[in-house]
Amino acid sequence: MLERSRRWGRILVWGLVVVAGACAGGGGADRTGRSLSKTERDLAGRLFARQQEEHGLGNDRAALALGHELIDRYQGFPRLDEATCLAALSAHRLHDTGEALKLTGEFLASRPDAPGAAALLDLRADLLREAGDAPRAAEALVLLYDRAATASAREDAGSRLSAAAAALPADALGVLRASHPGSGTRPLLGYLWTGKLLAERRDGEARDAVAVLRSEAPADAWTSKAEALLRDPEAAVLAERPLQPGPAGVDPQHVAVLCPLTGRHTVLGNAYYDGVRLARDEAGRRGWRQYTLTAHDSGTDPVAAALAARRLLAEKPPIALIGALLGSPTAAAALVAGEAGLPLVSPTPTELALEDLGPWVFATGDDGGAEARLAARFAVESQHLSRVAVLYPDDPAGLRLYELFATEAIERGGTLVAAEAIPTAAAAAAELVRGLAATGPEALYLPADLQRLPPLDALADLAATGVLILGPRSWSAPATAAALGVALPRLAFPGEANDGGDGWPARFDALWDGQGRPPEATSVARQAFLGAMLLFDTLGECGATTPSDLAAALRARLSRLRATDWQTEELPAAMRTIQDGVIIPFPEPNAPPRIDHRFRHADCPSPSP
Repeated sequence: MLERSRRWGRILVWGLVVVAGACAGGGGADRTGRSLSKTERDLAGRLFARQQEEHGLGNDRAALALGHELIDRYQGFPRLDEATCLAALSAHRLHDTGEALKLTGEFLASRPDAPGAAALLDLRADLLREAGDAPRAAEALVLLYDRAATASAREDAGSRLSAAAAALPADALGVLRASHPGSGTRPLLGYLWTGKLLAERRDGEARDAVAVLRSEAPADAWTSKAEALLRDPEAAVLAERPLQPGPAGVDPQHVAVLCPLTGRHTVLGNAYYDGVRLARDEAGRRGWRQYTLTAHDSGTDPVAAALAARRLLAEKPPIALIGALLGSPTAAAALVAGEAGLPLVSPTPTELALEDLGPWVFATGDDGGAEARLAARFAVESQHLSRVAVLYPDDPAGLRLYELFATEAIERGGTLVAAEAIPTAAAAAAELVRGLAATGPEALYLPADLQRLPPLDALADLAATGVLILGPRSWSAPATAAALGVALPRLAFPGEANDGGDGWPARFDALWDGQGRPPEATSVARQAFLGAMLLFDTLGECGATTPSDLAAALRARLSRLRATDWQTEELPAAMRTIQDGVIIPFPEPNAPPRIDHRFRHADCPSPSP
């Protein structure tokens, strides 16, 4: 069955485009150019209203028949896009996927540039994927990606394209890429093609594919990932191995933790385990389940981590692994877990694209991309601050966050009035901040930790003019929040993505004893606590007893968390500010501050019987 809630959410968004196009299209004309008369338009409108009603009531045969009548007799009807989409959905609910594909295919063939074509491509891609036609599903997603009007829509199409492409051999991917010379998906398809070629042991062709990528998109992130695959071709081979069912004898209440318990990262490794242990205890207090934890030393190199993962799976297979703090050991453990068919949750961000290793890997540590887009939407959509500026750390991560924020703000109707890297020298940074006033910003985005911020007195002077200072989620750290709360009269930053709605970050602060530990140990423990809470909450909510059920539930939950599908009126609840030294949700207009959280996940996939 198609993922109904996701599909309807997308179709409703595309519906706005359809309505806008219909309004701009006047009376409409059929394929011969004949405009409908007023009487015909009125009759078509009544038929469409009936179709909507019948579809909403679940009377799919009637809705499908009305859709056919509109398509056959009223080609000039401005809302024929929506009528075709409803007819295709009704056909699918009647288990007639062939009819649904015929409806969407015929409309797209005759009106490829219609306002509602994107919505039909979206639906068609899902239908083809469900029917097992991966090549045509991928083709539809390439077209959908190139039609996407926002970064989040492109991200969704790209993610679905990656999943569809996983079922294609290298030659099919090469043909798909060659068929779309002007597509924005070419770097992504080039990366996927490279991985398939390496998995098929066609290393020479993979090197040629990467050479083409370098010439076409030398600065693209997918080119860098393809180059990384060339350096480690065995990772591509392992990622392509067919998934095996989870090991026999899995204990659904046992979770294993991999972290460095010896060596130079012992302090951080112990903090990592302690964060998971606090989450386990909190889950027990809340009545989710009583979990058993086992700790295993991953060391600091990938070989030690892989061996540790193999040993723990041989002794007493858990339902999931959490680990392993550092990037390379985590990747090695993830490959072992994937071969065994067990989910691995990585709560700490790493420089590695862990989820590219396969469908059993779940990186819950946010790399900042989602929060940058959220901050942009909050400023432009919710607070109506259209003139935005950005000061960013002068490094690749800072540049990436600047680009994501600026792109989202512009796409939402904002104007970028200034963008500068933060100078290292405090005096130069203060001068830069004070000079921003001349550009007239209404909001300033600063994706930097406390140590890399410009002098707070200069920021305070700018904020005093009414400029809203926006920052990253890390501003919620106690020391940072205390400093900023005193200095800045107006500031906002995203809430925790891994907050299940019951104040998990605040609960960690109440439970954690950081005395005698370095600040970075507290940061690691906090990330481990939040990632483990997400895992335990998902297990308790969905009742998963098998690794495959748990993997499906985690995938669905993280997809929702990353979708940035906030309604405009909900955006303040996603953001935080500081009032009287306390972190609170950003107040809505004319509303008192709220202490509740919005981060509750929706229904989980049903567990296997």
